[in-house]
Amino acid sequence: MLLKSGGIDVFYIDESHDTKRYVVTAVRIPFLRNIEGSWQIVWDGGLSAAKQWRRAIKDNLHIPTSKELHGVKLAAGRGNFLHGKYNFKKPQAARAYREILLNMYMIPDGSIMSATVKRGGTLYGREQLEAVMYALFQRMRRQCVSNKTNAFVFFDQGHAEYRRLYRMAQVYLPTGSSAGGWAGGPTKNLPLDMFVKDGNEKNSKLCYFTQAADLIAYAAFLKIKAEDGRLTPWQAANSLGDLYDNIPKNQVNLLVQKSASPDGIVRL
Repeated sequence: MLLKSGGIDVFYIDESHDTKRYVVTAVRIPFLRNIEGSWQIVWDGGLSAAKQWRRAIKDNLHIPTSKELHGVKLAAGRGNFLHGKYNFKKPQAARAYREILLNMYMIPDGSIMSATVKRGGTLYGREQLEAVMYALFQRMRRQCVSNKTNAFVFFDQGHAEYRRLYRMAQVYLPTGSSAGGWAGGPTKNLPLDMFVKDGNEKNSKLCYFTQAADLIAYAAFLKIKAEDGRLTPWQAANSLGDLYDNIPKNQVNLLVQKSASPDGIVRL
């Protein structure tokens, strides 16, 4: 495999789901770039920005940097985030969540993408988790082709099924055409052949980027849940259906979907 001219990226992937919906999110962080003719690892710059993000959360919202961020707990006012030992009230929690999403400045432009599927939904014969992961992998591949990059992935720890699907997609990833089909059939095998290594697992407690993916995935999940008309009364009262819209649009890959109002969430 030859190194692509654009360098190497890292994709951090996390999910959010209930009995009706599944949402997966990928966050892209640059790893290797050719700068003035010299290959340089740039990932440490992203890490420095992520540390600054967490320090700002500590200073402004009083959430310790040692506290692992979980979207589902933060939105509900659970998890003892305030000073590491108290719970936010739900309106406070919603405001804190919005501020955190608004200021994820360690994420480059066009680097957030998500996909969602209804439980039982299919994509080219794949069901549920496979359908939504394949849709996400297709968009990740397309971004690598556009940026002329290689890539590798980190999944949140404890999801062996992700690694299995990733391994499959490195060999066989059926992809539809925006024109309605390919010569010879409705899909074409476009595998993740620019991705290196096996799928990696990351303990989210030790990874700010995985925590960011978690926060975005849950915010995307709540947006889709609102579209389905399924927000609980307290979620609706705190306008949690529009949490996702606090992410700066420049950070979202709006090209992953065909829509008059794109938001970077592929709806299957």
